[in-house]
Amino acid sequence: MIRAAQEMLTLDRQRLDLRAGVIGVAVLSVLGLTIALLGTPAMAAVIGALVVLATYPPPPGRSRVSALLPLVVGGALLTWLAVSIGDRAVLAALLVGVVGVAGALHDGRSRKAGIRGLVATIWIIVALTLHDTGGGPLRYAAAFAVGAAVGAAVAWRRAGSAEGVDDDDVEGDDVRVAAASAGSPTLMARLRSPLGRFAVLRGVGLAVAVLLGFTMFPDFPAWTAITAVIIMRPPTRQALVVGVQRSLGTGVGVIMAVALAEVVGESRPALVVLFLASAFFMMAVREVNYALFALLVTALVVYTQRILGAGAAESGAARLAETLLGVAIAFVVLGLCEALDSHSRSAP
Repeated sequence: MIRAAQEMLTLDRQRLDLRAGVIGVAVLSVLGLTIALLGTPAMAAVIGALVVLATYPPPPGRSRVSALLPLVVGGALLTWLAVSIGDRAVLAALLVGVVGVAGALHDGRSRKAGIRGLVATIWIIVALTLHDTGGGPLRYAAAFAVGAAVGAAVAWRRAGSAEGVDDDDVEGDDVRVAAASAGSPTLMARLRSPLGRFAVLRGVGLAVAVLLGFTMFPDFPAWTAITAVIIMRPPTRQALVVGVQRSLGTGVGVIMAVALAEVVGESRPALVVLFLASAFFMMAVREVNYALFALLVTALVVYTQRILGAGAAESGAARLAETLLGVAIAFVVLGLCEALDSHSRSAP
């Protein structure tokens, strides 16, 4: 217990990345400007580019086209489905649940896949809330495809003639590769592995989070599922510690962001400064401490809602309630995974 508490408070200063902070601010600034000029569907283009750039270069043995084409086509199709489904809670839960299972099975291969899968899953959850923003499903899907294609072009140019780099970072942070499952010849064999059990439970947990979010928090139904997906990573010896870190960070982030938003009041320039500062530090400390990272992610969401017109206290209280619900769902999933893994290890 003492060791777990020490890990939660540890700051890995060697992983502080100020360059990533600058890039994060630049990306969000471009995103905001693009949305202002071209409308909300432009957000899909930026996300598409980010998903592809987070994936490149492809793993050894795969060509550029075979690695990136499924992302462009599949991402556009999922975007179209999510925006089409909108606030139909049961269909939304089914879509996110399937994405959660498929994403977990693939994310276990490497840390890079985990980052990409997290971004893509959060995007699908957010896309469910975009049905009444003025852009139709086809516009969002086309924007995602265009952004992904641009991201691929940029990645290819940066990579030059390099065909692939080994990305099998199996020990990276809280992402675990289950070697047996990754190499399994059949889907059923992978689903019976520890990673497969986690994938199924993760999908069910995300589906429940979406159902409850749409039912209980119609103003911003995505946050419960977003909280859950941030915490639910493939089980490792540090999974629960990381989950507690992210949970505490999210709760403190809501309180801090609401307090600062109340101080600056209706000053939009001040809110934008808080938003960009949160973005900078969020990217810079993303690998320094999970609690700090979750705090800044949460603050970013609160400031975004405040800029869009929601009351700070109102949005903060709702986000805190959704956070607690998402945390509870995530820990039920992690607890079940641990119990099933323990039973599997003790079985003759």
